[in-house]
Amino acid sequence: MFAQTISLFRYLMLGIMSRRLFVLLSVLVLAAILCGSFIDELAIINSKAVVSAFIADFLRYSLALLALLMVATNVAEDYESRQFERLLTMPLARWQYIAAQTLVICCLCLLLVLPVSLLVSFYSSAAIGFYWATALWLELFLLSLLGLLAILSLEKIPQAVFFSLAIYLLAKLSGLITLMLAESVKLSEGSVASRTIEFIFGSILYVIPGTDSFAESDVFFDNIDLLATLGDQLFAVVIYAFFILAVCLIDFYRKEFNI
Repeated sequence: MFAQTISLFRYLMLGIMSRRLFVLLSVLVLAAILCGSFIDELAIINSKAVVSAFIADFLRYSLALLALLMVATNVAEDYESRQFERLLTMPLARWQYIAAQTLVICCLCLLLVLPVSLLVSFYSSAAIGFYWATALWLELFLLSLLGLLAILSLEKIPQAVFFSLAIYLLAKLSGLITLMLAESVKLSEGSVASRTIEFIFGSILYVIPGTDSFAESDVFFDNIDLLATLGDQLFAVVIYAFFILAVCLIDFYRKEFNI
């Protein structure tokens, strides 16, 4: 059974590894270097830290979108080519497809963060480069799993990408949204409408990843315990990854395919 999952993983990996992926990755890295050089000319103080943070964040959001598109496109092609019907005629369980896709996401995210590790290490330090690459891998892994769930449920690339990015940005802005809602309640002197909105958004933010689930840009400017920060992110990502994979399995098993 394990050998079958690995064989399926290799097959799916061949579909996602293409010249287009490497070209896009190279273009993004080159764009980050060129923009970083421009920012370096503008920065007056802490230019090294500013450039490192800019390059790291530029690649963070660029690679997040790239990872989402690659995962969504890969699964959508399985829908369009009726690949699921062929797979289910073989002695393969549906959970093996999810497991194989998870391995593909792991390898894809690793490939994407390798140049980030080298760049951040070059512009800052090896320790920060290692932290950012590892933290970014966890971030991309979590976002890609969310994209996998979205494309399995919605079956359309635009809707899946939009949904995943919306959840991702909401999670990234969770701290700011919480602060704004708290201030709104104070300014409205605790009105029922403000408290209701705060409760609704608080409930939504409670079930999505918080800011501690993502790589911290403060590491470029402050002396932060990298291992402790990475440990918090690892714990949060593991919890949400298991939850998302469980929902993926439930959603995939409930689907009916014409075999």
